Amino acid sequence: MKAGPRTLKRLFEGGRQFRIPVYQRPYVWTRDRQWEPLWNDVANTARQFAKSLHAASPDPQALAKAESAARPHFLGAIVVEPIHTVVGGLEIRSVVDGQQRLTTLQLLLRGVLDAVNDDPDSRRLGAKLRKLVQNDPDEFSSRELLKVTPRRSDDQLYVAAIKTPPNNLEELTEEHAESPFLAGRRYFSEAAADFIRDEREQGDPRAGSAPDQGRAILLVNTLLGLLKLVVIDLEDMDDAQVIFEVLNARNTPLSATDLVKNLLFMRAQHTGHDADDLYARVWARFDKEEKWWRKPVGVGHATRPRQDWLVGDWMIAELRRTINVGQLYGEFRRWLDETRLGAVAALTTMGRYADAQEMLEGRRPGASPAEIRAYRNIRFLNITAAMPVLLWLFTQPPSDNEHDRELAVRAIESFVVRRMAVKWWTRGLPAAFARVLKDASNTPQSPGRAVISALRAGPRGFTWPTDQDLESGFCTGRHYGPGGIGQPRLRLLLGTVDRNLRGLGEPKDVDYDKCHIEHILPQEWKKHWGVDEDLDENARVLAEQRRARHVHRIGNLTLVASGLNTEMRNSAWPTKKEALQEHSHLILNRRLTEHSEWNEESIVDRGVWLAKRVSKAWPGPENPAWSLSEDG
Repeated sequence: MKAGPRTLKRLFEGGRQFRIPVYQRPYVWTRDRQWEPLWNDVANTARQFAKSLHAASPDPQALAKAESAARPHFLGAIVVEPIHTVVGGLEIRSVVDGQQRLTTLQLLLRGVLDAVNDDPDSRRLGAKLRKLVQNDPDEFSSRELLKVTPRRSDDQLYVAAIKTPPNNLEELTEEHAESPFLAGRRYFSEAAADFIRDEREQGDPRAGSAPDQGRAILLVNTLLGLLKLVVIDLEDMDDAQVIFEVLNARNTPLSATDLVKNLLFMRAQHTGHDADDLYARVWARFDKEEKWWRKPVGVGHATRPRQDWLVGDWMIAELRRTINVGQLYGEFRRWLDETRLGAVAALTTMGRYADAQEMLEGRRPGASPAEIRAYRNIRFLNITAAMPVLLWLFTQPPSDNEHDRELAVRAIESFVVRRMAVKWWTRGLPAAFARVLKDASNTPQSPGRAVISALRAGPRGFTWPTDQDLESGFCTGRHYGPGGIGQPRLRLLLGTVDRNLRGLGEPKDVDYDKCHIEHILPQEWKKHWGVDEDLDENARVLAEQRRARHVHRIGNLTLVASGLNTEMRNSAWPTKKEALQEHSHLILNRRLTEHSEWNEESIVDRGVWLAKRVSKAWPGPENPAWSLSEDG
C-alpha cells in the first residue's frame, strides 16, 4: 500500500484512467450538499493565493516564493487499486472508494473548461484543463479517452456530460439534460464564469492589464496546483475493503446494502470472477429500479431503504434469530465469514430473496392473488417481523402440495390480524417469528406446513387467537380511541367484513379508506340516548357507566361516507337507522338496520356477529384448513 498527497495535475496527467466498478453505488452528490461547498473551497483557496501574489508583486523572486508557499486545500482521500495493463499502455486504476469525489472533480474541471473557453485569449489555459479531463486522442482509443469512466449503467449520461461541446448541449435528449452529471458541469461552468467576470475578485498580477485573463489564470492554477487529494494505492483486496469501510461514512453515508455489495463484488473479483457479468446477472436490477429499492420504508426510527430491509430480512432468515439492525453490515460480514459461503453464492442467494420480495409486491409473477392480498394486509399493519418468514417461504423449493405455501402465507396473515384485533402484545414478535423460522427449518414437513405447525404451537408464548378469543375481545374490549386499535385498522376489519358480504352483482370497488368510523351509540350520547330516568341515583350511575363502556366497542362501530357521518352525528337511533337505510350502500350496515332498537345488548350481539365474520375472513388455529395442510 502506498499513500500520499497529489495535486489534480499530478493525479490526472499523462495516460491514465480511473474506472468506477459496475457495483459501485450511483452518483448521488448534489448542488446544495457537495457542489456549492466544493466551489466555495476552490474560490476561497484562489482568493488566498491571489492575496499572496499581490503582496509579493512585482518582485519576481518574491512572486516565486509566494507561489511555492501557497497553502493548498485538501479534498479528502480516494482509494484505488491497479488493474493489469500492457507495459507502456494506459495506466488504469479501479476506484475502491472516492468515486463520488473523482466524478465531481471531473465535472468541476469540465465546467471551468467551458468558462475558460469563452475567452479566445485563454485557449492555452483550456488546453491545460483538457489534458486533465481526456487522454490524448492521437495516442489512445475512444474507450480510453476519459480520465474517469463511470459505472456501465451511467456510461451514456456521463460521457454526454463530459464530451459534448458547449454549443451542442441544448441538443441533448431530455434524459441527458436532466442527468446529475450535466447539472454538475453546468453549475461549475456558471460559477467559474461568474468568478472570472467578477471585477471584485483579484487575479494573477502577472497578467498585467487583462483582469479577466488574470482571474482565469489564477483559477486554473489553483485547480491544477493547490487542490490536493490523499491517494491510497492498494494491491491487496482485503486491505481495500478495510479501508473502504473506514472511509465510507464521509460525505453521503453508504447504506448497509452498499457496503454488502462492495464486499461481495470485491471478494468475487479477488477469486477471479467477472464483475461485469456478475453485476448484469445478479445486481443490475437494484440500479435499474433504484428509486424503488432505495425508497425509505418503515415508520419513525425504523425507516430504512427497502434494499436494507431486504438484507436484514435475508440475514434473519439465514441466521434464524433476531439481529441488531443498527449493525446490519457487521452481522452480514460475520455470517459470510462464519458460513464460508462464497461471494457468488451469497449474491445468488440474495437474488432469490429479491425475487421473493418482488413477487410479494406484485412486481414479478410467482405469487398468487391470495398471497399478495395477505402480504399487503401484513404490510399495512406494519408487522415487519413477519417478512423474513414470508421471504424464506418464497425461496424454498416447491413442495408436492402446491397450496402449502399459500396456506402458510394466509396463516401468517391470520396470526397477525387476529392478534391486532384482540389487542394482544406485538412488541416481541421479531423473536417469535425467528422461532418460527428455526422450528420450520428443522422439521421434515414441507416449508408451508412447517410454518403453520410452528404458528399453532405458539412461538415463544405468542399464541394464535382462537374464535373464542375474538368473540371475547370484541364483546368486552375498547376498539376506538385511547387503548383501541386505530381507525385505519378498524377500516381493515370492518371493510373486509363488508367486502366478504357482497354477493354476485354487488359493486366491489368501495374505497374503504375514505369511509369514516361511525359510532352508532354516539360518543355524546346523553342528549338522545339517556338511561332510564326512573332508575334511582345509584342504578342510574351504574347504567351510565355501563353505557359509556360500550360506546367504543367494535360492535358499536360501523363505516359510513363522510357526508353521512356529518348528517347523523349524535342523532337518536330511529334517525340514524333511517339515514343508513336510505343512503348507505354497505352490506355491513344492512344487518345493522334490522335492529328495532340499539342498546348495550345490541352492541354485544353485533360484536359476536362481527367476530364470526372476522373469523371467517381470517380462520383461526382451530380451523380445518390448517389441519388439512398437515394431512396433505
